[in-house]
Amino acid sequence: MSGTNPNGTHYDDLVHWINYFNGGDAVHGFVRAAYGFSQSLGCAELPVVTAAEVFSHLAIGDLVTIGN
Repeated sequence: MSGTNPNGTHYDDLVHWINYFNGGDAVHGFVRAAYGFSQSLGCAELPVVTAAEVFSHLAIGDLVTIGN
């Protein structure tokens, strides 16, 4: 997944099991030290194993609610 950060720098991150829900925003697997708080520019990041489990349960048009 690639794009531009708010500060103008670019990113190109390896993500897994991507389900887009709002333009470029997605539920996907991404390796992080911890989860459960804002760390992304709009995506809902999950541990890769969890993203693999939920991938087949999500479809275009599913409601995604993100909260802290």
